[in-house]
Amino acid sequence: MRPVLLEIGGFTLYAYGLMLMLAFVVGMIWTLREAPRKGFNTDYLYEAYIISIILAVFGSRVTYVYLNWELYRDAPLWKTLLARESGLTFYGGLIAVLLGLLVHCYYRRVSFLRLMDFAAPFIALGYGITRIGCFLNGCCYGHITSPESTPWAVVFPFIDNNPRHPTQLYGVLAGFIIFVLLRYLRRYSFFDGYVFVLFFVFYGIYRFIVEFFRVSEPVLWFLSQAQILSLLFVIAGLLFFFWKKRQAL
Repeated sequence: MRPVLLEIGGFTLYAYGLMLMLAFVVGMIWTLREAPRKGFNTDYLYEAYIISIILAVFGSRVTYVYLNWELYRDAPLWKTLLARESGLTFYGGLIAVLLGLLVHCYYRRVSFLRLMDFAAPFIALGYGITRIGCFLNGCCYGHITSPESTPWAVVFPFIDNNPRHPTQLYGVLAGFIIFVLLRYLRRYSFFDGYVFVLFFVFYGIYRFIVEFFRVSEPVLWFLSQAQILSLLFVIAGLLFFFWKKRQAL
């Protein structure tokens, strides 16, 4: 694991922070190149990206602190808000960004669902890139397994010397697969929000499954918080999909 990639004087380059920044940069460059062909104003996309970056970090950090409040109850505010190494929750950041962009689209008179159809594949791509940072940081690791049943098992020395499921790399693979699928399927868009809904369905299915291999505390029966949210996202996505599909007939 390489949580710290570089240290020069008082400057420290964290692997997680670098991958998070890379995810935004790659997504921004790619979307700005495609924006004119999709009918989006690049100036608007710059605004949307600034909003997304701020809300993604803020929302994911606040959600993580809320879910792990016992770790930060007595910590100073600056340490609570610091997120250079890790300590972010994807669902929290995603929900914060969606709410912020919903308001911004209304203000700018831009179709929120069309924008999300355009952006959804790049959300998946950014998720995959960020999970590389999780792997280098050694967080979000999986349950103990055996090299015989899982030849790709990884030892996380910051935790123990047992081989474990590299659930971060499962997330990398899932993010890239969902990116490719959505890029392909958006050519068959039947209604505004079609690709966006498929992102929630695909991501929800992946996250529900991978949680069985990842170390996480169950909160309802054998389900973790992420699995409960995943189920809600998949159900809501499918209901919206079939409702809009029926309207389009």
